[in-house]
Amino acid sequence: MRILKAEMLEAFLQENPLIVDVRPEAEYARGSLEGAIHLPVKAIQHGDHDLPKDRPILLICERGAMSELAGLYLEAAGYEQVYNLEGGLRALKKA
Repeated sequence: MRILKAEMLEAFLQENPLIVDVRPEAEYARGSLEGAIHLPVKAIQHGDHDLPKDRPILLICERGAMSELAGLYLEAAGYEQVYNLEGGLRALKKA
């Protein structure tokens, strides 16, 4: 899994990644990155998704821990283009 620093996000978005917000529904409902889809970490853990393997996937959560865990699950399932937003949405707000 690759780590993406908040200050690099704008440039990375030019690569057209699939942005996946792994937070619980209540947190996601309060807002996320534009274009993000919601897929809770438990769904990723259990393989309840159809995420593409041929496109970069950017995982996000509040602080970066849940998205890191989700990334480990995806890598174990054979995904290679997995990115985690370091520090999560909090770091993005600070940047």
